[in-house]
Amino acid sequence: MTPPPGPFDPSHADEPELLDLLDNATRSESPLMLLDIASSMVASFDDSDLDDTDADGADPTEIPPIRELALQMLEATPKETEPLVRIWAQMLDDELFGRRIAKMLPTPSTKRLPEWIRRAEEIKPFRAAALISPVKIEETILLEISTAGRSVTLAVGVDRSGSPYLEDAYLADGPLSNIVEFSRTELELPVDEVTLSLADAGARLSEAFEMSTHMFPPIETESWPGTRPLLEWMLRKLPEGGTGYEIRTWEPEEIEELVADFRASPFAESLTEEEIGHAHLLFEFQCNYGNNDPLRWSGTFVERLMCDLYPRKVMSPADDLLLMPTALAALVRYANDRSGVDPVFTENALNAIDDNREEYTAQVRGDRPESTSALFARLLTGVDDDTLPLSEPVSDLGDEFGGGSFFGDQASMLAEIFIGSGAEAVGGIEALQALTDEPLPGEGLDTAGVADDVVDRLNSFVPEIRRIADEVFGEPELATSALRFLAEIGRGDPTVFRRRLADRTLLAALFWIVGKTNNLFSAQWSSEGDVTIGKLQRHLGVSSSPKPTAEKMLHAAGHELSDVEVILGDPRYLISRRRRRIIANRDTYWDDLPEDWEY
Repeated sequence: MTPPPGPFDPSHADEPELLDLLDNATRSESPLMLLDIASSMVASFDDSDLDDTDADGADPTEIPPIRELALQMLEATPKETEPLVRIWAQMLDDELFGRRIAKMLPTPSTKRLPEWIRRAEEIKPFRAAALISPVKIEETILLEISTAGRSVTLAVGVDRSGSPYLEDAYLADGPLSNIVEFSRTELELPVDEVTLSLADAGARLSEAFEMSTHMFPPIETESWPGTRPLLEWMLRKLPEGGTGYEIRTWEPEEIEELVADFRASPFAESLTEEEIGHAHLLFEFQCNYGNNDPLRWSGTFVERLMCDLYPRKVMSPADDLLLMPTALAALVRYANDRSGVDPVFTENALNAIDDNREEYTAQVRGDRPESTSALFARLLTGVDDDTLPLSEPVSDLGDEFGGGSFFGDQASMLAEIFIGSGAEAVGGIEALQALTDEPLPGEGLDTAGVADDVVDRLNSFVPEIRRIADEVFGEPELATSALRFLAEIGRGDPTVFRRRLADRTLLAALFWIVGKTNNLFSAQWSSEGDVTIGKLQRHLGVSSSPKPTAEKMLHAAGHELSDVEVILGDPRYLISRRRRRIIANRDTYWDDLPEDWEY
């Protein structure tokens, strides 16, 4: 797909850059580029600007509405802008404007323009299909657009959580069959292909588009709302009378039947009655807030359930709520096994339960996860008090906490914990003693020793790595950490980069690793960040948990995942903020180490 031009500044409508762009689009064999430009420019105007207005008396410095701009462009540069205006005459739902433009344009008999532009009135939807996730959480509606030349396909992403809504729309070159074939051979996760009548496609697209207009904040992607005028144009040309999304209403008795079947299944045999008691609500939440099918579970909905819906909507004692993840894991296995979906979706959902368990626990308890120091203070003293002065050596706290008290007697234990964990994070006691907090320098990707056949792919990641580090984590240093570890994987075992894994999947896994090793995810103990794994996934458009791919990457670089912790044991991967925390613990607890302690 040709990248959309992005937000268009109409004040530059007659500048050479735009005219060159239009010339290239007109000469292109594919209609994609010109349709993309035409739609993006219309989308750059506010809805209020799309109505005909009288320009008399208007401020000459104001940007004219799109129709007035079209007339001005034809007067100033008719040859260069005619192709664009011909598309606008069809795209804009304005018969008067179309007639006015027709009088200004030369007859379309000239061969100077490609035939598809001269016959722009014939542009229309031709056929449609949908690529649907087997767990029904998302789908992509494909609308092939025919012209008098080559066809293009408008791909519309729809999120089916609760009421389906449009989450993106972009143009792809070629017929619908090209994307279908790509989905069969290149996508990481399987999808179901469903042929749609044009009427049914129109009904689904209209519903999803309408719902998206009520989303706040408004949906913005690289291509949306740039493709909105094109979608609206095609919707007007689609036949009416189709069937949209069918949202089933599940009766309480039906859900109780599912609960009874789950209770009798081998998946629930190890659960207590209190844990099984969550099953009815879990099925109900999937029916009402998820994909409307209680027997198909995805990692995406599991994350939303644990990090938002369940702790916010269920009024129950904390001890009872904390039983839910165990019940959810068993229920996911039962439901996906009964519906027969690919096991990869079950694995993703179970990984999502593991990834979000700490965040869920924190929300149920009404606070963020406590710091490591506060945790150990509470465990050792039995005092649940955030005011314990752990910012100074335990042995210097005075009689209240030392001098024979339980806490004072255990000073050496705390020191062993913090000094030991710090040494583990940086690769040993000597490395801990020599540790500094100088910021990681900005670096490029060092491909020395990396297999030649993956170098180009790794280099293509560099701009996106810098952007993610800055935009998602607000930590430019993290780009250096990610680039260093990326190169380490390439030197160790580059097989993961030769597989047909999407770039966004690899990037999500890479930042899952360096984010965890730097304690940047909010669910980690002692984290100082507010980034969730779900936020990282949403930013990259990844629906499955990054953990399985991250484990492969860690193994390729010679590391193993310990439970859910990532310990690389090398300060080269630690940003300055993380190292400052380790240094502070080192300086605080060093004097409390027992004389015979060995790492």
